[in-house]
Amino acid sequence: MSVISKIVPYATKALGYGKRVVKAAPDAIFGTGAEVAGSAMRATKGGAVTRAKAGFKALEGMQKSGSFWTRATGNLGLIKSMPLNAAKAAKAAGKGFFGQATAGVKGLFKGLGKNMPFLAAASTVLFELPNIWTATKEQGIGQGVKEVGKAGARLAGGAAGAAIGSAICPGIGTMVGWFVGDWLTGKVVGKSYSEKKAEAEEALAQAQAQAMQPQPQIPFQGNPYNNPYAMTNPMYDYNSPYANDIMMQNINFNQLA
Repeated sequence: MSVISKIVPYATKALGYGKRVVKAAPDAIFGTGAEVAGSAMRATKGGAVTRAKAGFKALEGMQKSGSFWTRATGNLGLIKSMPLNAAKAAKAAGKGFFGQATAGVKGLFKGLGKNMPFLAAASTVLFELPNIWTATKEQGIGQGVKEVGKAGARLAGGAAGAAIGSAICPGIGTMVGWFVGDWLTGKVVGKSYSEKKAEAEEALAQAQAQAMQPQPQIPFQGNPYNNPYAMTNPMYDYNSPYANDIMMQNINFNQLA
């Protein structure tokens, strides 16, 4: 049995898994997949692998219900309704203004948490589009493809973190999980082309500014006559107070006496 014949079954299986991941990725990144996967993971008993499989199967099952855009934006209304409903419930329970406000803030975080994948992914895409365009324009299609890959990896990392966070604590956990997943993935793939370019331009500007600054003049310290390289006048009498006076040097003091 050849090596190729051994590799083919594994490659085929890996390709199949890859297709499933690509197909389910939009719901995980832009839709409500993180919440659905998190709920399935919470309801499943077993180890991390078993729960992850349950979450992924639930994510795949989302494709059977309605259009993707409807699933992606289905929770946007919760950003407004959840704080209001929480505040009303606190008021009905006899809580004062502070209690109602606290409940409203908690409801807001829950509403944002349920929409975090969609909001975060949309903001990431809007931020990365100019970066991809600049990289492609200045460095060619190869650099543009690299930037697309980096952005895609960050989106996938954020979605995975959101699903894990949702499994631990729906709402706030989804929000924190997305940011942690995106941050960790960003550390792996590195900074974007625009970020590296900005840092290089800033370093160059600082170097130019430093080069243009006047250099401080160091005052001479010590006796100039102790300089071994200084030129000396053999006719110069350093002990005479009239050493620099030519007229006094030409006077015969014996004649004056």
